[in-house]
Amino acid sequence: MTGNTPASRILILGAGAVGLALGSGLHAAGRRIHFVTGGRVPAHTITTHGIQRVGILGEVRVPPEAVEVSPRLADLGDFDFDSVLVCTKSTANPEVARDLATAWGKFPRPPRLVVCQNGWGNAETYAEALDPQYVASASILTGFRRNRAHEVEVTVHARAIQIGRLFSRKIEDLEPLCAALCAGGIPCETSTTIEADLGAKLLYNCLLNPLGALANVPYGRLGESPPTRALMEAVAREIFNVLDAGGLQTHWPSAESYLEVFYRDLLPPTAGHESSMLQDLRAGRPTEIDALSGAVTRLGRKLGVATPLNAALVELIHAAEQARQGTGTGSSTRGFSDP
Repeated sequence: MTGNTPASRILILGAGAVGLALGSGLHAAGRRIHFVTGGRVPAHTITTHGIQRVGILGEVRVPPEAVEVSPRLADLGDFDFDSVLVCTKSTANPEVARDLATAWGKFPRPPRLVVCQNGWGNAETYAEALDPQYVASASILTGFRRNRAHEVEVTVHARAIQIGRLFSRKIEDLEPLCAALCAGGIPCETSTTIEADLGAKLLYNCLLNPLGALANVPYGRLGESPPTRALMEAVAREIFNVLDAGGLQTHWPSAESYLEVFYRDLLPPTAGHESSMLQDLRAGRPTEIDALSGAVTRLGRKLGVATPLNAALVELIHAAEQARQGTGTGSSTRGFSDP
């Protein structure tokens, strides 16, 4: 792995399912990993048990002595990291971006910041707080489920993680990180079309996550039912209308061409997965609906494009959040939240 040494270190913000999975792969590739939990996952959970990754991408055991953990960015004693992976939920972005802006001057060399989140517009939040040239984005179509505080299961995998930059064409410095994730069993590659990759993820999440959460079913059930298929197809057309009006890049010329790929290539390998939005509702946690269908609605309003279905999904998910608030075991008002 060019430019990569066993002693290089990665800082991972968020110890949820995504953070634990990526951290396990980086450890398996010889990287040193340091988590900032934000108070959501007690540090002693990881320092006592380490990390366990199971599922379709293979098993990895990270011993507790191999993991560094801090509750907050302010608690870091050493700020020398090659990369910082933002693996919190998008709902935490204002807080995380503010903390990073405060800490940024302590890094002896600016690290690569990779935003690994659901939703649209996340990288822009960090580009406003930091120098945009250091901000990269990851598009992840892999399903993760945290079975225990220190254990993550990879349940489905649709394609390799794509990592690229919206604010620069430079991707060569991202190659060692992608190579390390690949070596740790998580397919990953650099991308020169990250805007289109993020658009693909937005489409996929907006079609499946809200409806799956409201219906309390895995993705595949949505594809089997004619009424939910019709809803997903209408949501896709709304999103394409918005993206086209905004001149935003996609991989497909129309909603129909995307839906052909969606039903043929994307939905089947992830049919058994339950969305993180459904898992959040069950646990009484806030969802990322505002960064998904909410982002589509806001952009549509700005561009003068009607998005009634996406707007309705936002309202329905918020109503479900209110109904479930405080009923789950995973709710928390302390620290940033993890996907």
